Amino acid sequence: MQVKKWDLSKDYSIISKWCKDRKWDLAIPKEMLPPLGIIVSDKEKICAAGLYIDKKAKFGFMYGLFSNPKTSKIKLFKAMKLCVQSIEKQAIKNKLFTNHMGMSTVENNVKGYVMSGGRDRYKNLDWIS
Repeated sequence: MQVKKWDLSKDYSIISKWCKDRKWDLAIPKEMLPPLGIIVSDKEKICAAGLYIDKKAKFGFMYGLFSNPKTSKIKLFKAMKLCVQSIEKQAIKNKLFTNHMGMSTVENNVKGYVMSGGRDRYKNLDWIS
């Protein structure tokens, strides 16, 4: 598997397609995605995530873990793991969280994602289980 920084001018169309394939109401607008992100491929693109950075506040957070719904769960798990590890490396490279006051990378035993909004539009969450 290959890991590379995303190029939104080229990669946004595939991220948008994944959102449509998963029947999301809308794909996140391109302008709202951070310039720094990772995309993982293995013959075809598998998953992607972005890293928002505020260097002045020494704060950053990963947004999204967009994925190709046609990828097998085992391959997707491996790709997502690579993607998250690569985002973490970018965060460390940008001197976020791990180098400040002994903070670490969130919880080690988180088993899911929480989506806010108060609506039932995200009923099929199989893609994150």
